[in-house]
Amino acid sequence: MSKTTVAAIDLGATSGRVIVGAFGPAGLELTEIHRFPNGFQELRGNAYWETGALFREVRTGLQKAKNLFPDLSSAGVDTWGCDHALLSREGRLAFPIHAYRDRRTEEIRDDIIAKKEDRRLFAATGLPTINYNTGLQLAESLQTFPSLRKSVDRVLMLSDYFNFLLTGEAVNEISQASTSQLLDVNGSDYSPTALDFFGIPGGWFARPHKAGEILGAIKDIKGLEKVQGILVPGHDTSCAFEAIPLEGNSLIISSGTWNLVGTHATEPFLSEEAFRLGVSNERTGQGGYRPCKILLGLWLLEQVMPTFEKRPTSEAEWSSLISAAEECPFPDTLIDITDEALFNPVDLRATVDDQIRSNGGTPPDTLAGYMRCICASLAEAIASTARSFSAMSGKPFDRIIMVGGGSKNRLLCQSVANASGVSVTSLNLEATSVGNMAYQLLALGAIPSLADFHQTLRPSLNPHAYKPR
Repeated sequence: MSKTTVAAIDLGATSGRVIVGAFGPAGLELTEIHRFPNGFQELRGNAYWETGALFREVRTGLQKAKNLFPDLSSAGVDTWGCDHALLSREGRLAFPIHAYRDRRTEEIRDDIIAKKEDRRLFAATGLPTINYNTGLQLAESLQTFPSLRKSVDRVLMLSDYFNFLLTGEAVNEISQASTSQLLDVNGSDYSPTALDFFGIPGGWFARPHKAGEILGAIKDIKGLEKVQGILVPGHDTSCAFEAIPLEGNSLIISSGTWNLVGTHATEPFLSEEAFRLGVSNERTGQGGYRPCKILLGLWLLEQVMPTFEKRPTSEAEWSSLISAAEECPFPDTLIDITDEALFNPVDLRATVDDQIRSNGGTPPDTLAGYMRCICASLAEAIASTARSFSAMSGKPFDRIIMVGGGSKNRLLCQSVANASGVSVTSLNLEATSVGNMAYQLLALGAIPSLADFHQTLRPSLNPHAYKPR
């Protein structure tokens, strides 16, 4: 029986890749086609994405994919959340694309919180008021450049914008829309309350579509004229969560640059406790609720590593570093990963050291020591979040499932199990890309449902359990 071949364009904040999946009765076979670095650039104190260079890499990856897999049927794009493109009526960029780590919105955010208007916004949208939310970014852009009201016709989230570049179709997708703090938490359209609060013209957004829709053939890339662009969950976390076959009551962690900790729910978490915790009631590609807490992740380690002359460059060296970290004593002082000073400092290691000293501790002096401290600190934050989510859902979690780069770090997995008292299962799953592909297969009619896809996927997951100790 022939296989259905699809390409996942998975764009992360530090790297991007194009992966091809060949799906048949025996399961899904993955081939990484093209991997490339990504990062924002600082210009006079503001942060911007180099989207032209990023799209060049997307084109290159798709052309390589088509050359290696001539029967390639489709492609879908997922990216990080919140960032967006402002387009003119002609479809031209009307404004540079800022990166979410830009600090330009902090004054607006602080004013909202000081006036306690963040509670009203949470009730309307189900999202906490965080400085990188799309609503705050647009409010700052409009305050600084009022003429944008006349020059901008549409706003597309970043995954939506890449779909537009590929197919010419300007569509807002619901999982991405849910990261904006502009979507109605009780509906499937944008919130008039939030749009009015931030002063955003309602016509800038179109009612979001659910994922699993064929947008049309890819345009203007030689050789790809018969490849269909498909609307997948545009938010990479949604793709990752939806790739995972669930059993019982599971807490999910998509662990990488960030740790996205959450679960699936039939209703949003809108209690006072949820508000205080900062729960983000995001959506799945089909519009369901996916409450999660956004925590700093292994970006801390990524930013500390360059301060050491010798750092791992191979799997063997990573394993050796983890082994060395496991031998380090438990840190006398953990890092408070909720400290805003850690968000985008000039020197993260110095910022971490200052925090540790101010709390009476001694900073590590080796890379292994930092890994031990960072993993223990992340684990404690995850465990605290797990306890809060369990209380809000009214039942304990049977297990914690980890996917993403962090799931390959046995020290982090074991630290989470120890701190939470709950068994952790890491899966051999390229979750973001696989979730992206699942929706393409759904749109193409290659699978009847995500549940059927999960059953096919199970034998390849190679779960590894970490028991609390």
